[in-house]
Amino acid sequence: MKAALYRPVREDEISETAEIFVIACADMYARHGIDAATPEQEVVERGYRHVFETGIFHVAEVDGRIAAIAHAIVRERLWFLSGFWMLPEFQRQRIGGALLKQVKDAGANAGADTFFTWSSVDQTAMAGYMKQGMLPGYQILTFAGTLRDLPSLRDEYEVQPLLLSNANALDRRVRAAAREVDHNYWLKTAGQEGRQLVRDGRAVGYYHFNHGVIGPAAWSDEADAEALLATACREAASQSEQIKLMIPGINHTAIRFALRVGLRLSAYSHLLTTAPFGRMQQYLASGPLLF
Repeated sequence: MKAALYRPVREDEISETAEIFVIACADMYARHGIDAATPEQEVVERGYRHVFETGIFHVAEVDGRIAAIAHAIVRERLWFLSGFWMLPEFQRQRIGGALLKQVKDAGANAGADTFFTWSSVDQTAMAGYMKQGMLPGYQILTFAGTLRDLPSLRDEYEVQPLLLSNANALDRRVRAAAREVDHNYWLKTAGQEGRQLVRDGRAVGYYHFNHGVIGPAAWSDEADAEALLATACREAASQSEQIKLMIPGINHTAIRFALRVGLRLSAYSHLLTTAPFGRMQQYLASGPLLF
């Protein structure tokens, strides 16, 4: 076991860290028999640059080579671990634990008091998260497929372009923290489209979508859930025949909706957290980078 140097990543290393993710992710898929393509490195690099610019991004270096990466975003009181990956040849050498703690401590110093992550099926990584106090909350269930029998939008609702002020207000209510910087990233860099659902002159929900993938999405009241889900699915279906939703396991309304309109459970992950937060029964996740 070689000594590791722990330090913040440099901007000129973002491309290298994206490559490490692709290698480590492919290795994890192979070890667990997961039949899935790894994300394109260009897409990963774009997201990593956003985390570098707005969050915490550290690496473990061994003999001048980056062996592991860990990065997180802090949005008000919430710290979300958006990546923790290690090259296969450096795994199980007691490198990752210290790196993870360093990034978590940096979040605490930035004012976070709730720490959570989107965990894959890798048991070693999950054990590491639990040692840092992040314990199982619920699954994150991915539903995908072709839609059928969507309900029509009722007359009392109107769909409008998303206003960031409304997104912030809904995020504080549903996610317990605003994150305008992430909405800007999704809309201006990641190529997503954003909408708000309005009833009686008030924004009661929002959703993002891109190439059939819906999320994030949030709604303030249970009564508006089906209208928002149906509207988001209808718009996403105009882009792609295949639709995908990533639903926190506590969100039974969205799970029932997904099954009713013909989507199938295609994958699952785990949300691990130090404490409950927000109203995740009124939320769809954006994915493991920004949640």
